Amino acid sequence: MSKSTEMLSEVKTNILYASMSIDNEKNEQHQKEDSVRMLKARRSIEDYLEEKRLHECIANGWDIN
Repeated sequence: MSKSTEMLSEVKTNILYASMSIDNEKNEQHQKEDSVRMLKARRSIEDYLEEKRLHECIANGWDIN
């Protein structure tokens, strides 16, 4: 194999590895963002349910001594 062919092959390999690395970083970032969104959604649902239970307790006379 000629030297230029070897260099070209090495450059192609480096480009491939760089591309794969960028794709992996993007996937990790998307997973982190998805996790944050899911956590916020879960907390919002929990807050809503807690407020709903509080209103039900108050409506049932819980606040009357």
